[in-house]
Order: sequence, then C-alpha cells, then structure tokens
Amino acid sequence: MSGLETFVLGYLVNSLWQVPLVCLAGYGCARLVRRMGPQAEHWVWVTTLLIAAILPACTGTVAWLPHGFGSGAAAAGTVQVEMGRFTQISGTTLHLPPGLRHGAAILYLGLVLFFCGRLVWGVIQSASLCRGSKRLALAGEWEAMWERCCRVFDVNDVEIASTPKIAGPLTVGFRRRTLLVPVDFLETAEASDVEAALGHELAHMQRRDFAKNVFYELVALPMSYHPMTRWLKSQIRQSRELVCDAKAAEFVTTRELYARSLLRLASMMLNQTQTVNIHAIGIFDANILERRIMNLMTKPREMKGLLRVGSAAICVVVGVATCGSALALHLEVNEPPPATATATTQAPKGPVRVASGTVAGAKISGQNPTYPADARKAHVSGTVVLEAIISKTGEITSLQVTSGPEELRQSAMDAVRTWQYKPYLLNGNPRAVETTINVTYNLGG
Repeated sequence: MSGLETFVLGYLVNSLWQVPLVCLAGYGCARLVRRMGPQAEHWVWVTTLLIAAILPACTGTVAWLPHGFGSGAAAAGTVQVEMGRFTQISGTTLHLPPGLRHGAAILYLGLVLFFCGRLVWGVIQSASLCRGSKRLALAGEWEAMWERCCRVFDVNDVEIASTPKIAGPLTVGFRRRTLLVPVDFLETAEASDVEAALGHELAHMQRRDFAKNVFYELVALPMSYHPMTRWLKSQIRQSRELVCDAKAAEFVTTRELYARSLLRLASMMLNQTQTVNIHAIGIFDANILERRIMNLMTKPREMKGLLRVGSAAICVVVGVATCGSALALHLEVNEPPPATATATTQAPKGPVRVASGTVAGAKISGQNPTYPADARKAHVSGTVVLEAIISKTGEITSLQVTSGPEELRQSAMDAVRTWQYKPYLLNGNPRAVETTINVTYNLGG
C-alpha cells in the first residue's frame, strides 16, 4: 500500500469520529464564551474548524502515567511502553482488504475533488457576476452616505455596483472588493434600510470575510464529506453575521433601529429570487434572523475580569484535552501482515521471531508499569529493554533484561510478566514467539 493511500485512509477513518468529537467540544466552548460577545464565539468556531481539519492527519503518543497520578503525582514521571517502533497506547492498527482500501481511497478523493471543483466554480461565478455588474454612479444623499460608511469602517478601494441576478446585497472580491446590490435597491428601500445594509456589508469588507470564507472552505475540503462539516461551517456563518451586526449597529443611531431595518430588508427580499449560485458574503447568509433580532434587542451583558479569563482558560483546557484524547485513539490503516512474513524457517519447532508491532497489537490484558518511588527521588530515568518469549497460549514464559537502569528493571519485569496475549497463528497453528519490549521511564518537568 502506498504512503499516499495510507495517509488518505488514515485521515478518512479518524475524521469519521474525531470531527464530531471536536465539534462537541467547540459547541461547549461557544456556549461558555457567548456572554463575551459574538467575536469570541466566532473565534471559537473558527478554531474548532481548524482543529477538526488538522487533527485527523496527526499522530500522537500518550504515555502511561505512574500510580497516583490523580492524587498529585503528575509531575513525578511517566512510564511509556514500546515494542520496537510501536507505542503501546499511541493508537491501533486497522487492517483492511486491498479492494476495500483502494475503493475507499478512490471514493474519498473523488468527493474531495468534487467539493474542490464546486468551490472553484463558485469563486469563478462570483468573479463573472462582478464583471457583468454595472457600477453605480452615486450622487447627492447616496454619495454622502456611501462616503460616510467607507470612512467609518475605514474601507478604501471598494466599489458599489448593481446586477439583476441577485436578491439582496452581497460582498465579493479579494483585493478589489465590490458591494453588489439589486438594480432597484436604492429606489425601493428606505434610506435607513440602505444605510443598515451598507454598514453590514462594509463590516464584512473591513474584516475581509470573503477571503477568509474561501480560506475556511479550503481548510474544510478534506472533511467536506462529513455531515458535521456543514453544521460547523453554518456556525461560523452565524457567528460572523452577529459580529457584523454588532459593528453595523454602532453605525446606525440605535440597535433597535438597525433591527427594524433588518426586518424590513428581509421582507423585501422574501419574494425575490437569486438566479445564480455564487460564492459571496450576503447580509442574510445565515438563516438566523430571529436570533439576530433578539441579540440586537437584548442589552448585552459581557463577562469581565476573572470570569472572562477563567472562561478562556477552560476553553483552552477543553481544547487540549480533546486533542489529546483524539490522538490517543488515533487509528492507522495498513495492509494485513502476511502470516509467514516474520516466521523463521530455521527453527520450525521453537519460538519464531515476530515483528514487535505485530505482537504489540495482540496484547489483551496486564498491569501497567509503575514508576518506583526510590527511582523518582534519585531522578533515575531511562529505557529498560526486555527480551520475551510468549507461549502458544499467549502467556510470557521467559523474560530477560538486556539493558536499562538497575533501579527500574524490577518494576518493568513485574508488570510485563502479567501480560496476556492472543495466540500467534502461523499457517493457522498457534506458535510461541520471541520479541523485544521497551519500557521507558521519563521524569516529569
């Protein structure tokens, strides 16, 4: 199996369960920081998207903790058990038949390419719509309003244009940003509603939300197949609209007047249809009008002082714990090892030398090594290397130390002697095996 196929399948298998786990943690953090304002909630959802996209591609090692970790011994040291290049609790190997591996990899890559093509097509359509629009030559009251909006939001090098193909105001463009409005928008909408719409869209331009949104879509491509991805992106859109509402409401006289303008704009756009499906940022991107109105009409109660710092600290702890848990259960997808690949032919009746990783995956029970108290006090650390023979029934019948600190050897021997394995089968018959086990003792910082 090629390295690319291994990575693709590993990402696919791990994202199936890691994405919902990260989304659940993000939901809890978003609820916790909601009183800190929409900007904090938005950053929580953006961080959740980045973690959910990156985490399935990572691998990690989680060490066994010494006895008494929960009672204050966290800094005393850790014990990590390895068998060759395999770390005992760093993950699990998932073996798939060749046909299933190839089919899953091809299907997954096909879906990613489909969503990538759809994103590219949406950006192209947006650029085409912008080129086909008619630039508006504002005069009098409208010109003064436009200049005032640009000055308040500190947005330069922007244009306003009209097109009959959209139902409401939209923001498009990377470097050259353009505000698109329906052809009759200035004539049919009230001046206060136009001012609210301009404020909202210029807030998007100030934040460069069009470029950010394209970036978020690119980041989400590897997990675009997952149903939770769509929900996660909708949370980003919703929190982004709340952020722009807060900015735009400061431009209008009161939050209440801005909320009323949103209601009138929504009713105006209700009977209009958009003739093209494009990638753009609009005033009603997220279907949460009721929440936006309630958020504007309710007096904000923001967190301050220690409560704000404590909430942020909890979010960091939840994020670290979620990432650590996901990495601890990371799955590796590989080909099934040949039954005779590691067997030695010179001694058919004695123990066969078996690859360390193959034996490690067959362990089913046994005690975890503990860090000796005397060794901790003496600041002794290192790796104890053991040579083991495992019987046909999976019990350790011979165990010898080949190297390692003297103070740590007995602890490693006592724990490993209790281990039980699944019987190793060679051509369908159970065989005794010989392998190497590494027990690493690390002192905490």
